[in-house]
Amino acid sequence: MRVSIVAPRELGEAEFATWRRFLADDPSLASPYLRPEFTRLVAEVRKDVRVAVVEDGGAVRAFLPFQRRGRVGRPVAGGLSDCQALIAAPGWECDARALVRASGLAVFDFTHMRAGQRAFAPFHRRVADSHVIALGAGGFEGYARERKGAGHAVVAQTLSHARRLERRLGPLRFVLHDPDPRTLHRLIAWKRRQYRATGALDVFAHPWTVALLERLQATRAEGFAGVLSTLTAGDRLVAAHIGMRSPTVLHYWFPAYDGEHAKSAPGRILLLELIRASAAAGIGAIELGAGDEDYKRRFANGAVPVAAGYVGSASLPLWLRRLRHLAEAAARRLPVGRAARWPAALFFRLEWQRNHR
Repeated sequence: MRVSIVAPRELGEAEFATWRRFLADDPSLASPYLRPEFTRLVAEVRKDVRVAVVEDGGAVRAFLPFQRRGRVGRPVAGGLSDCQALIAAPGWECDARALVRASGLAVFDFTHMRAGQRAFAPFHRRVADSHVIALGAGGFEGYARERKGAGHAVVAQTLSHARRLERRLGPLRFVLHDPDPRTLHRLIAWKRRQYRATGALDVFAHPWTVALLERLQATRAEGFAGVLSTLTAGDRLVAAHIGMRSPTVLHYWFPAYDGEHAKSAPGRILLLELIRASAAAGIGAIELGAGDEDYKRRFANGAVPVAAGYVGSASLPLWLRRLRHLAEAAARRLPVGRAARWPAALFFRLEWQRNHR
């Protein structure tokens, strides 16, 4: 196995064609996060993006995109990434520790690795469900019937909210993609207000995250595109969402809404219309990501397991991660309720601030 580390701009069209072929050959790699276009997009706003190009038997067998800080590798887009994987030829396998070592890294952190990837399975620290809205041959109507049959009234309830909002503010209009940069910045302002109100980490405090979404909104490549969807009631923008799509999967990423109309559930109305439009456009699935938010449980009709963990060789970064893991595990065993999660949350914030400047 021979590994070359390159910046995305150094890859030629032949390498990108091989990358896309590996994705097309493996349905589990359909996420837009895994597209070479996404890696290139992040590399436009961050200088630390690299790709490990793995050759075996005289041919390229795999690609592992990552961000590098010192001898530590992390997912492309860091804490914004909801999906990671080794993009490899069908049936090709490797030793993950050997791959990381050959990439010049002491350790590689992952947060949402496709859990089915056998090379990284020995290094999982926890596994969670990434919620999925699967859109079958029945389209939107088939999805609505499935949710009703499963005992979920989410579609009917959301349509009821839509009718009430329409009576109050005027006709509803959904747009699948709005190219206006002003709409994106309105969404970001709503999202930052939400972060302040809830005490959540403000990911937009770092200029590169805003720059990434600006570029994503303008990207319309074959097989990869940004999608900024909007919901207007009368003449008022009440909800918006920016995500991205591959040929078959749309990833639901940053939704936001006008807090003045929160009781009318404009975010859920927009999501329902996005499901309808995605089904009509031939999208096979909408991935909502991991997490225990109520809307994810109610709208999703499937899940993909994703894993968090780290892999590396004996080194200070590796031992620090093991100590952190032991501290978090010890805290979870203490009879202190929700406070048991504080160490993990604190570590996450410190990691984000250090690695996303």
